[in-house]
Amino acid sequence: MIFRLFFIFIKFFLVFLISGCLPEQPDRIEPAIFFVKLGEAGIIPKPLIPENFPILKNAVTGYSPLGVYAHKNVQWALFDLLNNHSVKANLEHASNLNLHIFSKTAVPDELANSLKSLSPQIGYEQLGIFAYPLGICLVISVFITLERIFSLRRGVTFPRKVEKALLRGEFPDKKWKRGSAAERIVHVAVNEKASVETITAYARLEIAAMEKGMFLLDVIIAGAPLIGLLGTVTGLVQVFSQMPSNGNIDQSHFSQGISLALLTTMAGLAIALPTILFNSCLLRVLDKRAASLDWLTARLIDATAPQKTPPEGIR
Repeated sequence: MIFRLFFIFIKFFLVFLISGCLPEQPDRIEPAIFFVKLGEAGIIPKPLIPENFPILKNAVTGYSPLGVYAHKNVQWALFDLLNNHSVKANLEHASNLNLHIFSKTAVPDELANSLKSLSPQIGYEQLGIFAYPLGICLVISVFITLERIFSLRRGVTFPRKVEKALLRGEFPDKKWKRGSAAERIVHVAVNEKASVETITAYARLEIAAMEKGMFLLDVIIAGAPLIGLLGTVTGLVQVFSQMPSNGNIDQSHFSQGISLALLTTMAGLAIALPTILFNSCLLRVLDKRAASLDWLTARLIDATAPQKTPPEGIR
């Protein structure tokens, strides 16, 4: 039931992907980052009352400034603008993406340089289309890991009451329920009077059920870094394909391509490395549970068919 709901979720996710709803790469800078940059440069702008500077306040049609400030006797207004805007007055101007500085006189170099040195914050949007396959890998990895941790716990594989009964040399109680793999094997051996071959085959089925979904972790361990590598190649191709012959590179396209190249590899490795760790731990737990069921099966065969030589193992 859990796996069925999970695959329904994956289907809806793929339909969302095919519909063309792709994440847009960020094209804005948070104003707070600009003021942090100014502070790092030792610049502390003095806030002014915008109403006292109507030309700066109304510099852009339909927009109000984030604030009006003074630096080195130069008054300037900071705007957070969309792509489409019109400037009312003939003012000096410095900009970077959505942030714009307007001043009656030349914008101080330290302000303009601090503004132009900013770049958008790193976000999942910069992964582009690769955010979807990497997101699917992450969801599958987390889901399978949590589901197997829940399904391989001792109470549903080899309960302590079964272990204690075998250690005491007691034949398991026929009234046990079938809430765990060990109890189901006992039920088949005792209530159904199964043969040695039937008991062994059923134990194999229980062990195979404990491995359900584990192959997906192997796929993610191998696939997530490859998706990241594909994103790296795509980002580099994007950078070099848009590089003009005169050498004047559009900084926005350049930063987007480099971000795609580096972030996809980082995201792929960030998904694969924890998956390797959890996969190794789960395989260790699985081996312990399988060994316990091997022991249980051998004891059951000895008890129900002592005249036959039990097989060496069930795996």
